[in-house]
Amino acid sequence: MLLTGCAQTTLFKEQARESRPDDSTVVLSETAAERDGEPETPQEIPLLDRSAEEIFFAGMEAAFAAESLRAVMVIDDQDGLYEMDMHYDLSGRCVATFSEHGHGGMEFIVTGDEAWVRPDSEFVESLIASEPEWADLIRQQIEGRYRHVTPGEPGADELLTMCRSDEFLDLMDVINDAGADGGYGRWAEKGEPTTHEGAEVIPIDGNDGESWISALVAAEGEPYMRHLLVDSGPEGVMELWMSDFGVPVEIEAPSPELVYGPDDLLFDFFGELYV
Repeated sequence: MLLTGCAQTTLFKEQARESRPDDSTVVLSETAAERDGEPETPQEIPLLDRSAEEIFFAGMEAAFAAESLRAVMVIDDQDGLYEMDMHYDLSGRCVATFSEHGHGGMEFIVTGDEAWVRPDSEFVESLIASEPEWADLIRQQIEGRYRHVTPGEPGADELLTMCRSDEFLDLMDVINDAGADGGYGRWAEKGEPTTHEGAEVIPIDGNDGESWISALVAAEGEPYMRHLLVDSGPEGVMELWMSDFGVPVEIEAPSPELVYGPDDLLFDFFGELYV
C-alpha cells in the first residue's frame, strides 16, 4: 500500500518514455521559422509567433529546467485518486506530501543524502487495519513521528532520488509527439493570451490521438508551464499546477524527539513495506 501513488506515477513516467522520440529538438513550422528567407532559432522567434506545439514544449522545457519549482498534481485513474504537493530543486532536495484517497498519505523531507517520512493519521489507521495486532504500538510509537531513512536501507534509494529532476515526472513524455514527418505532430491550437493567478498565459488545447490536453504557458518572462490537464478518458485524468519557479527549497530537519530509525521501535512501518 505504501507509496501506491508514487508507484503509479513512476509507472506512468516509464510507460511514457517508451514512446519518446530520440530527437527532442523542436521542429519549427516553416511559416514561423523563416523570416526574409533566413531560418531563425527558436530563441529568436517571439513566443506568441510559434506554433501551439512549440509553445507547449517550450513551457515544459522551461519548467523542468528551473532551479526549483512547486508541483501540485492530482491523478484520478482506474487504480484510485492520488494527490501530490512537492517543492523540489535540481539537486534532489524537496519537501512533499503524497496521499491516496481512502488510505491516507505521508509527508516527506528529502535532502538527497537522508530523508524523513511521517505518515498522517489516516495512513496510520490504514496500517492498523492491516496489522490489528500492532494497533496500540503503532499509535504510541509511529503516529506523529518521522522515520529517518539513510542510504543502504531497502527502499531508501528510491526515496532519496524521488525528487531529482531526472527521476521525477518527465511530463514531456506524456504527449504522443511524433508526427508523420518525424517532427512534432500538429495536435494542438493556441488561444488568445489570458490571465492565470495574476500572470499572463497562453492557452494550449488539443488531442494527441490518445488524450485531451489543456495547458497554460507563461507569456511573459520565462515561458514556464503553469497548468496542465491530460484527460485520457477511462484510463484516467492527470492535472498539474506549477509555481514557485526559482524559489529556494527550505528544509528543516524534524526535532530529534520526533525522529526514530529502523532499530528504535518494535514496529517499523517503512521497513515493513520493503521486506
